[in-house]
Order: sequence, then structure tokens, then C-alpha cells
Amino acid sequence: MNIRLPDERLVFVDLETGGVEPWRPIFEIAAIAVDSNLNELESFETRLKFCRSLANPKVLIGSRYNTQAWRRRAIDADDAAEEFADFLSRHGTVDQSSQSGRVFQVAQMVAHNAAFDGQFLCNWFNRVGRFLPASRRMLCTMQRAIWLFHENKSMTPPEDFKLPTLCQYFGIPFAAESAHNAKYDVSATVQLYRAMNQVIALPQTPLQSAWASPKWKQMFYPTRRLTSWPNSNHRGALSPWLAMA
Repeated sequence: MNIRLPDERLVFVDLETGGVEPWRPIFEIAAIAVDSNLNELESFETRLKFCRSLANPKVLIGSRYNTQAWRRRAIDADDAAEEFADFLSRHGTVDQSSQSGRVFQVAQMVAHNAAFDGQFLCNWFNRVGRFLPASRRMLCTMQRAIWLFHENKSMTPPEDFKLPTLCQYFGIPFAAESAHNAKYDVSATVQLYRAMNQVIALPQTPLQSAWASPKWKQMFYPTRRLTSWPNSNHRGALSPWLAMA
């Protein structure tokens, strides 16, 4: 029997920024939207014009930034925000309510070290005066990896939880010379999440099994899609993990 899964999409995101401080500019962004089976639906990529005086020169030297390439292809930050917002809206599956009670959908974003990317995205959209159509509870593959090794004592943890290290651990090709390219990094993040979902899940506790019951989900979350609790048909996009509230 074919089981029709709810349309619960994830939007993986990667940013290249002009430094680690949240006020620094974003100069490149890439994203990949996937369905509940982690199949790619659509991708997004753009370069942003930015004020070089706001960027850390050392960071730019160590990045894939190229002055000539950015002059040819980069677009204004406001235009980039509009295009990215449209992309997120096309893949919104998380129910939210407006002050008037109207229910609408926003995207569920995922990033590696989501606390970092989340701050930059919020600051960017605040600066250009636009609404970011995404859940503020951004999911994080780095935190997912930390929990995975904590839950599976038979697995030897890597020396760190950086994206290249985890890709090497799970056998995902990751070329150092291609790192810090938003499109390359976000593709690696999707592959990493898929690989982690191949790890055999731990048996559910009785409490988890009870909460997985549709009766309980409908009682406590009647207006939301069933995205918060894991079950055997939803390993993957429905893993209960988050990076920041």
C-alpha cells in the first residue's frame, strides 16, 4: 500500500558573510528545498552587492569572493531579499497565525550551525524592511549530529562537528578547495542530513510512542501539520531537533 506523506518540506540554507559578527554583510546565499522524503524540489542561488568597508578583509581573502564576478552577477540586497522570500513562500508548510487569526504558511529552514545563519538572515531582512517567511525555530544539522552521537554510544564521535569533518565521517565527498561556496556547502549539508538519516534509529521510549499517537497530536496541536513527533514513516524530515527558538 502506498502511503501519502504530508507535504512537510525543508529548506536548507547556506550563507557566505563578510565576518562572524551579525552586522557584517551577506554576500552570497544558496538554498535547496526538499520534500518529506528529502528529494530536491528547487534550488536558489544569488550573489549580493555589499559595502566592502563593512566586511572583514581577511574573511574576503579566504572566501570565494571575486570582485569582477560580483560586479557582473551580484544584485541589490533588497532585490535578493525579495527573490529569497518568494522562494521560501513557495515551500512554506509550517502553519502560523497572524494577529487577526488568519493561518498562513512559512518555510522550515535548516542550516549547519543554524544559530549563526539565523541571526544574519533576520538582520538582513530587518535592514531591508521585509518579512522573512520562515519559522524562527531554525533547524540545525550540527546540533542533529551532536545528538546523533550522544544517542548512539557505539559511534565514535569525530574530532569536531564542522561540515567538512562530518562529511568525511559519513563518506560524503567534500573538496576543501570548493568550501565556502554557498551552493557547494548547502548541497553538502543536504547530503549530510540524508546520511545521518540512514543511521538506524533508536527504539522509541513508551512516552515517545504515546505522543506519536494521532489522538494526542490532534488534541494538543489541532491547527498544525503533524511535524513535531517522530514515527516509523517520517524518519527524515520529521526528526525532532532544533537549534534555536
